[in-house]
Amino acid sequence: MIASMTQEMKQMETEGVVVLSSTVAAPTQVLNDSGSIYAVLPTLSKVKARGGVFQTDGSMIGISADSGANRTFLDTGGKDPGQLKILLPNVADKLKLPPEKDPVKISDS
Repeated sequence: MIASMTQEMKQMETEGVVVLSSTVAAPTQVLNDSGSIYAVLPTLSKVKARGGVFQTDGSMIGISADSGANRTFLDTGGKDPGQLKILLPNVADKLKLPPEKDPVKISDS
């Protein structure tokens, strides 16, 4: 996963995209199912691209199978509901994810 994220970041940089900041807010939903904990976490990112600086709202799903001692995070951006049902078949329909939003341009540079 780290190698994949590193590759994605390098690809973005070659396309002129740089992540300026990324923050995660408090969970909007926590769900216990079959011994695992699932949390919907809103995210806010600012990226610089060739056309300016953009802000994107998104979300992640935090998953823990050991009462929160360890967590895995799934970025929901660009995922359709069918993909989530494959990855999380028991809970995909129960999680209340915020709707996808288009990036908003916040400055020209």
